Amino acid sequence: MNRREFVKLGGMGVAVLLLGGCGLPLADGKPSETATAATGSKETLQLLHHVQDENAPAVYFINHVDADALTKAYEAVGRKLTGKVGIKLTFESPGGPYLNPQLLKKLRDELDGTFMDSNGFSAPRNTTEGHLRVAKDHGFADVGPIDILDADGEMDLPVTGGKYLQYHRTGSHFANYDSVLSIVKFKAHHIRDYGGTLKNLTICLASTSGKAIIHSAGRDEQSYNPAGMEEFLESMADAAKAAVDAKKDRWVFINVLCDLKPDDDCSDAEPLEDIGILASLDPVALDQAAVDFTFGAAPSKAVREAWEQKHNVRLLQYAEERGVGKRNYRLVQVD
Repeated sequence: MNRREFVKLGGMGVAVLLLGGCGLPLADGKPSETATAATGSKETLQLLHHVQDENAPAVYFINHVDADALTKAYEAVGRKLTGKVGIKLTFESPGGPYLNPQLLKKLRDELDGTFMDSNGFSAPRNTTEGHLRVAKDHGFADVGPIDILDADGEMDLPVTGGKYLQYHRTGSHFANYDSVLSIVKFKAHHIRDYGGTLKNLTICLASTSGKAIIHSAGRDEQSYNPAGMEEFLESMADAAKAAVDAKKDRWVFINVLCDLKPDDDCSDAEPLEDIGILASLDPVALDQAAVDFTFGAAPSKAVREAWEQKHNVRLLQYAEERGVGKRNYRLVQVD
């Protein structure tokens, strides 16, 4: 994949990704005015949900990944997290693709935040002791305090207008936090579903019992008993609504797009150079932008559709229907 260049459209205040002289399609499907990137590449990265609409939620973009860029991305969204701040991420399983905690140190120090995650189904993260050991082994304890949210019990976050769930179950420690930063190492060609902010708010925030509830569409609160795919995705959308409502206007969301190496069987998927950091106050717009950046590298519309079908991006539609956020977004480049 040749190096990508971002070109600002004069007076628009938006960042535009162009390859081979092709511009971003607008809401009506027509391309924006184009500028030619000096790449010599014939590849086109289409951000299909990028619009030039001042009323669309802003997704802020920095085209590199380091500690300063992460802090700048947080500051760009314009919401200052106050009180006791939780930093919701996943410590991942041993050998998993976790964020380098040193990347987070500057922002963690600025927020005086606590890294937090919930226990899971599989060892060693199925116990608090084992989960803490993984977090320490991965270096998070060297950067800031760690909290396993369901170490001392659970709490239910009510779902308003849900289709399958009446509540989203997380750890009782979640009540201790006044505001939350969600930060995710975005995963496209990696897991059955894409791994982004909406997953961080749902499956990853849920306690072990809460994970069972989401996977089963509310039918089983004790064990992994998966429902059909559409029921599962709609249950994730229900849970996302509960999470956002629980700390309304007290969330900031960040996706880090780096080390993008496909390890699934999607045809034509190739490693991408580090793209950068995306930040927003809208978790749906943020995930949609990350999907557009990664799946937008598909060589054809048909290939992209196959990738999106395999990785179930319909979650974005269902979350939008619940009022969690909007899929169309404005992309704003941060210098």
